[in-house]
Amino acid sequence: MEEVLNLLYLINDVVLRPDLASAFIIFIFSFVNELLAVIPYALILSGQLIFLTDSLSWALLAKLLVFVAVPVGIGSTFGTLLLYSLAYFGGKPSVSRFRGYLRFSWEDVERVNSRFKGMWYDELIFLIIRSMPVIPSFPLTIAAGFFRMRFLPYLVLTFVGLTIRMMLTLLIIGIGVGSLSELMLLLYNK
Repeated sequence: MEEVLNLLYLINDVVLRPDLASAFIIFIFSFVNELLAVIPYALILSGQLIFLTDSLSWALLAKLLVFVAVPVGIGSTFGTLLLYSLAYFGGKPSVSRFRGYLRFSWEDVERVNSRFKGMWYDELIFLIIRSMPVIPSFPLTIAAGFFRMRFLPYLVLTFVGLTIRMMLTLLIIGIGVGSLSELMLLLYNK
């Protein structure tokens, strides 16, 4: 029980008092989590804002961007590369072999892929979808590999999208917690 409490204190310190050491911890954690898809780390990290004693400030947002969102973006991007590579190089044989279980064939993948013209807006769509906090990373990574998205745009757009996703999650939770605490002060100070 004490170990769990110490882990919670560590996570709390990493988010509410971010520094270079905490950025490294977040990088490693997000890398491993993206490989194994263990827990929704974005919610755990942003959930620590509940314990914020002051209001969400621009200085804290800047620290969260540099020491939390960017390490999450870098670590998660590197964590997706294995799955992307597997889908890129082994997608067609895997889909052809397990077609009965997947309920789609490689022809279905090619039919969907033919709708993407390789234009700039295809990558913009990928970035927007990658930035949404509610869409899981796993299927999007597999789709990018199946559709043979070029490596460098995939790498850059994944990093930018996952960084934006983490900042949006932090903002949404931070603003929500701030509004909730103001509401509680209003209710209990009457």
